[in-house]
Amino acid sequence: MVNIGQMRSLIERTCLGLGEKYGSKSAIDLVLITGIVESRYEYLRQMGDGPAFSFFQVEKSSCIDNLVHYLKHRPKLMAKCAEATLVDLKHWQNYDENLWARILESNIAAGIVHCRIKYYRVPKRLPSSIEGMSIYYKKYYNTELGKADPEDFIQAAKKWIL
Repeated sequence: MVNIGQMRSLIERTCLGLGEKYGSKSAIDLVLITGIVESRYEYLRQMGDGPAFSFFQVEKSSCIDNLVHYLKHRPKLMAKCAEATLVDLKHWQNYDENLWARILESNIAAGIVHCRIKYYRVPKRLPSSIEGMSIYYKKYYNTELGKADPEDFIQAAKKWIL
């Protein structure tokens, strides 16, 4: 498992590299705990050969959705994403799922950015409590049909960051 303090620092630097509004304490905690719950910071590919990559288990389709429906219309933010991840801007303008699977698997910051952007696009205020984050995570990140349990999120937070 990755050192949680180092991961928190990387998440904070990466999110703040996108702009202040992306790097609040609640946002950093939410992304950090998402990584713990999704992969325990052990897996870069979804178990069972599923469609998700990175410690944050970002699905290729979610990644492309972030690019096409959000970042494409925010070229300054897209440039900040490229800078924060050290991934050439031309790749942020490329919607090839196979390319993004390779980037997500090999670049921790790219997973952080796509996780944060997915949460940022939710039209609901980011909760500040762990309990609120657990429900937010389940509904908007894992989805209501996903296997995750909000209680697992709370337990991970208590064990690793509280």
